[in-house]
Amino acid sequence: MGLRDLVRPLESIEYLDPFADWLGGTVTRLTGSGTVKSALSGTWLGHPLHPVLTDVPIGLFTAAGVLDLVGGRRADDATNALTVFGLLAVAPTAVSGLSDWADTVGPERRLGLVHALANAGGSSLFAAAVLNRRAGNRALAHVFNLAALGALAMGGYLGGHLVFGRGIGVDHNVFEEAPTEWTRVARDEEIAADTPVRVSAAGFGMLLYRDRGHIHAIASRCNHAGGPLEEGEVDDELCVTCPWHGSRFRLADGSVTRGPATAPQPSFAVRVSDGNIEVRLREV
Repeated sequence: MGLRDLVRPLESIEYLDPFADWLGGTVTRLTGSGTVKSALSGTWLGHPLHPVLTDVPIGLFTAAGVLDLVGGRRADDATNALTVFGLLAVAPTAVSGLSDWADTVGPERRLGLVHALANAGGSSLFAAAVLNRRAGNRALAHVFNLAALGALAMGGYLGGHLVFGRGIGVDHNVFEEAPTEWTRVARDEEIAADTPVRVSAAGFGMLLYRDRGHIHAIASRCNHAGGPLEEGEVDDELCVTCPWHGSRFRLADGSVTRGPATAPQPSFAVRVSDGNIEVRLREV
């Protein structure tokens, strides 16, 4: 039995759902779908923000944990300082993680909640280690320190599984092969004006939108969580909003103008030949 086999039961703990749904709804209301959400998601960074931030507390906590074990009494002040800085770094890391987690459902939401609880427990144990170390209870501080490292490892593994095992935060278009040669997708008369239409090019789904005679084409699957962009609304600025989590993309080039998406949508050149609409991936 591998570690993945131990994780799977956590994805099926349905009694977590009521609390997870309440917490997820609360986070969604607090972060909204505008500037705050985009900032926490990492839209400005072009990469999910949470994984970047996790390196800071993990590094500080690990250094503090090792120093506590091998540094002796003379290293207590340095160990405490590293731990306190790690606890301070937890706050922005947790907030960005909660923002991402609020967009999940089902097994991913349950596992993400356990991941968050493990990290919260580890942070509490590190704080207890600091308090006992300052009080002179070094033996008890060692116990809390070891337990905290265990919780940190568990939380880190679950976070890795969410990304690499469940695909959370991964660009949903990255493994799809978009056509690089001119490919027919529809007849010209089939695409009405001002109406998003989903078509397929060699199995790759894309959204076509005709505006004043010009046809725009971007991938129809939102890269954030796979939402159907053809069901979203197109505004006066020719941007489409994903109906699932509110990511907003420019139809002209697929660029992301609002998160939680962090990557642009694949964009396509369009031409009409003999009454057929043909597309191919734009050169980057």
